[in-house]
Amino acid sequence: MKIIREERAMQRLMLLTRFIVPAWILAGAVSKLLENSPAKLPVALLKLAGSLGINLDYLFHMGVGVELAAAGVMIVAPSLSPLIAAGLLLLFFPILVGDLFLGASSCGCFGSVQVHPGITLSVEAVLLVAVFVAAHFVRWRWLPGRIDGWRVVVALAWTVLAFAVAFGYPLVKAGAPAATATGSLATPTPSQAPPVPSYYLPDYSSWIGKPWKDLDIARWVKGAVSTGPGVRYIILYRKDCEHCHLLLSTKFSGDLPYPTTVIAIPEKEGFPSSGVFPMPCTQCSEAELPAGCDWFFKTPVVVRLEDGIVTCAKEVDPEAPACIDW
Repeated sequence: MKIIREERAMQRLMLLTRFIVPAWILAGAVSKLLENSPAKLPVALLKLAGSLGINLDYLFHMGVGVELAAAGVMIVAPSLSPLIAAGLLLLFFPILVGDLFLGASSCGCFGSVQVHPGITLSVEAVLLVAVFVAAHFVRWRWLPGRIDGWRVVVALAWTVLAFAVAFGYPLVKAGAPAATATGSLATPTPSQAPPVPSYYLPDYSSWIGKPWKDLDIARWVKGAVSTGPGVRYIILYRKDCEHCHLLLSTKFSGDLPYPTTVIAIPEKEGFPSSGVFPMPCTQCSEAELPAGCDWFFKTPVVVRLEDGIVTCAKEVDPEAPACIDW
């Protein structure tokens, strides 16, 4: 009877770690790969990587490669599948908890498919508990003591293929590697605008005390930005952003106390065609950033200039915006 129970526990463990968990991991990896955008990474991971100066494109593709490889190895190597499944699920936990604390609306686990991190955390907690419970009733002698040679070959081949796809598919899809936001260039004229980066992660503290025209972000702005003498304001916004519309309606409608430029930020694919709010600031000069880049701005962003020098730059609460003195 005890042997029968252990056999059934082993069957449940293998079902979990060779089919259910790999399918869950593969679903997330494939959806992110097709999306091909580091903007869909978990917010907690983005903030940590940004603070450490880690290249987000590399992190994104490496993460997809690890998930693809791990899912394949779990299917091929039953003796490793419980450890890999438990390890991956445990690895995701602090990231999802960080997303919850940061108030993220989506975990970024499935690309553009919006799934609240609380839901993902609950699902993965259930899977992890199920793996531990099933493993508790299994004597590890039931697991193969060694991995057959053909399984090793298949697992290694799958791992190589997984990383080749993770790093190679986006290049094939795009036709050429994208530029990155590195290096230092002189401020060009519009006809000399540098290539659009694959992503841009702003560091507002580095803007303070510098002329707007010398900032890296100014290289890609299409349209005139008011940077003359005296106080000027720049508002970076999204056309379908409710908070942006609220800020512009309450602080920048009617007669403006200072000249103001609004810079529209697109998604990587371009500007939205639905859910767009009308522009309440009729006296603002308008400019925009180009599509083709993941612009990591949490809009609205207010930039205050004095004689063309940045004195304040922050992502703001529209009901109590920083950098605005009226």
